[in-house]
Amino acid sequence: MIKMSSGYQIPFSKKNFILQGSGKFLDNYIKLKELGKGSFAKVYQVQNINTKEIYACKELIKSKIEDLEKFRDEINIMSKCDHPNIIKLCEVYEDSRYIELVMEQCLGGSLLDHLLQNFEEKDAAFSEKEAANIFKQIIRALSYCHNQGICHRDLKMENVLFLTKEENSPIKIIDFGLSAYKKKKKLVQYITGKNYGPLNMELSVGSPHYVSPEVLKGKYNQKCDIWSAGVILYAMLSGCFPFEGETDKDICKAIMEKDYIFSFFEWRDISDNAKDLINHMFCDEEQRYSAEEVLKHPWLVEMSPNSKGAISKISIKHLQKYKNSSNLKKFILTYMASRLKEKEIKDLKSMFLEIDANKDGTISMDEFKKCLIEANIQSKIDISEKEIEDIFKSIDTNNSKRIEYTEFISAMLDESFYCQEEKLMEIFRMLDKDNSGKISKTEIKNVLNKEKIREEDLNYFIKKFDLDNDGTIDYYEFVNGMSDIIKEQK
Repeated sequence: MIKMSSGYQIPFSKKNFILQGSGKFLDNYIKLKELGKGSFAKVYQVQNINTKEIYACKELIKSKIEDLEKFRDEINIMSKCDHPNIIKLCEVYEDSRYIELVMEQCLGGSLLDHLLQNFEEKDAAFSEKEAANIFKQIIRALSYCHNQGICHRDLKMENVLFLTKEENSPIKIIDFGLSAYKKKKKLVQYITGKNYGPLNMELSVGSPHYVSPEVLKGKYNQKCDIWSAGVILYAMLSGCFPFEGETDKDICKAIMEKDYIFSFFEWRDISDNAKDLINHMFCDEEQRYSAEEVLKHPWLVEMSPNSKGAISKISIKHLQKYKNSSNLKKFILTYMASRLKEKEIKDLKSMFLEIDANKDGTISMDEFKKCLIEANIQSKIDISEKEIEDIFKSIDTNNSKRIEYTEFISAMLDESFYCQEEKLMEIFRMLDKDNSGKISKTEIKNVLNKEKIREEDLNYFIKKFDLDNDGTIDYYEFVNGMSDIIKEQK
């Protein structure tokens, strides 16, 4: 949170750095190749012309989106998602024909691709341990979203992507809510042969396997995602869908009747604990587990135990230094953190996940206090409870009373990392949208998305960076403001 000279406070978060692209998309990005396409969208690999960074871009045809305003609302929801297992949205462009969503690129293929590859190479599905490690990441993402009031509504193996082709690659869930706004045929009455009244979400052609009974009935809540996750787990362990049939109508009939079995051939070597968890995901929604209950189930706890030891690497001195950093420096570090690649923050991600004891995707004051007290014991650095609370508040830049993922990463970045020339130049270019060689107050204001910021507040905001008091920040001032020691003058 930025505290201005007048006492006016401006919260900012990761969402502020998902920019509404200025100018035409093709003036800022080069399309390198097509990665995939569907009925209303294509996905491209693209390169930012200025930073040379590679991204994925989902190009959506506006004429095929039934409710454009609701679709924009879903994009707004997606921009707020801040979790290590949810795809990062970076920029949004819109013209008369298309909406372009620029996102981090996932190169490892989908979960369905991996399952099919397993059968081709090993003639088997995933082992329980492999499935648990993947499934835990899916449920952590759902736990975060459900705690934020967000429902995915179209969870399936095709929407679970591996970030890289490396073994043990992290997974990323894509398309939160976006798939619900495709043009769809009204199939439910035809499939079920019954009239359940008006539906909130219609069934997509060709993928009824993951749909919960209550979605078919037209009245559902976030637990529809848990049912879909149960279908994914069943498929990962057996290589089969739980609800089968020769036609879509047969599949939906099986779903309505909860007609599934653990057949001997596919399930003879699978533990009873795994079956018990699935049973608790395929029951009526009143009895169905929440995401938090799934994470506490003995099968997941035993097969994918929480990592330990990352908290010992926390530097209290570093956090004390961050607390005393200028407001604009925190703003820039948050911007940087929102753009970093997974491999650059792997250790910090592990630290965040370990501190997040209840696995809701954020860090509470109690969780933060507990980890800093533990770090204090190990480092033997005296720190009071009051100072821990002050550090927490300095990291909580959007004043949500929680530390979110990007906030945590920005606070933990080491100076030797963020003062690298290429990193500073990349961030400077991102903020310098008009390529003038200077970051103006208007450009900062546009990122903050605050139209009524007073001139005096903006002046106060950039004061420690603007050495010549001209109201802008050039690259020399930018480097100076980001480091206590100027390593290389420009």
